[in-house]
Amino acid sequence: MTDAVDPATYTEELIGFDQFEVTLGDEMRGERATLGKTLDDVSDSLKINQKYLEAIENCDLSVFPTPSFISGHVRSYAKYLGMDPQKSFERFCEESGFDGVRPALSETDAKAKKSKTSALSPRSQALMNDPIFNPRVPNRPAPVGMFEMISVSGIVSTALLCALIAGIGYGGYSVLQEVQRVQFAPINETPGVASETVNLDLALIDDISTETTSLNVAESSGMTLEDLYRPQELEIPQLVARDGPIVALDPQLVGTMPVAPQQPEIQVAAIEVEQPTKVKVVEDGPPAVDIVALRPAWVRVFQKSGGVLFEKTLDAGQRYRVPTDVHDALLRAGNSGSVYVMVGDKTYGPVGVKTGVARKVPLGASEVSEKFAEVTDLFDSPLAPPVNTAQLAELAEIPTE
Repeated sequence: MTDAVDPATYTEELIGFDQFEVTLGDEMRGERATLGKTLDDVSDSLKINQKYLEAIENCDLSVFPTPSFISGHVRSYAKYLGMDPQKSFERFCEESGFDGVRPALSETDAKAKKSKTSALSPRSQALMNDPIFNPRVPNRPAPVGMFEMISVSGIVSTALLCALIAGIGYGGYSVLQEVQRVQFAPINETPGVASETVNLDLALIDDISTETTSLNVAESSGMTLEDLYRPQELEIPQLVARDGPIVALDPQLVGTMPVAPQQPEIQVAAIEVEQPTKVKVVEDGPPAVDIVALRPAWVRVFQKSGGVLFEKTLDAGQRYRVPTDVHDALLRAGNSGSVYVMVGDKTYGPVGVKTGVARKVPLGASEVSEKFAEVTDLFDSPLAPPVNTAQLAELAEIPTE
């Protein structure tokens, strides 16, 4: 039977649910659960590895490879959860023992710095703390000496590089000297001394005698050697002025090259043959009737019986020739102010007014000349052949001899 606890003697204080210690990791996990987010969701949103988020919640510094980005990760995670980033980072440092990227000075260094500062006068301490007189940046690394920056590996690498460059240069110089070296090939003939008397050229003897005579003349006349051997001045060339243009010069007649002899021009007599006069065996038919458009216009050529001969939009300068075997052709044209009728070489029209429609216009040669006035100088350039030239060629009668 267990011993009963006497309430009078039981003095242990009861602890409520809100009196337990709540760490930063517990609070972060609670806020994350409130948002309904998992570590994977937070990792995708913040682009932070999941193991670093777990290390922040557990205040584990051993997971981080370097302490340089711990501060940024903690603040970003706290801001994502809606917590105060600065207070969260301070709590993380307090719970994990993180003292920043540059740890604080040790107690010995702090005491030495404090004693060194206290030995100065108040004015010197004020000048030291003044940013104008002491512009040293805090947390700046101490300056490094010149010899401390020199490494043995760098010296060896530089020496090897210099030796390599010197070797390449010496090799190139040796090859160049070998290429430019000139050697004399030995010959089998033994050199000997010529014992024969050299006969001087008679012309050379004459030149020597002439030169000697000139020297004697110069001495007798008082001329110096400089005057004697001075080159003679050339005569000024006589130029003939030309009055005509340069294009009028014929290179075949003027120049340094010899003139080629001119060949006589051959004239061929032409044989004149009298052309026989053609005998007119067929009587001239009626003049051709053409429908021509000054500007694009729609035309329709039809007969009184209702058959349509031609229907098309003629462009500017195009024309349609009415077949000669059709005598009752009529014309219907749009944009009639730009449509004219040609009878032979004469032009009549227009067949209508401006852009109106002309209906049932007779296309007989006599009817056109009576109904419309003749116009001249209507086209600046010759007209193209009729659009139905091929059809007219098929209908034309071929004369037989």
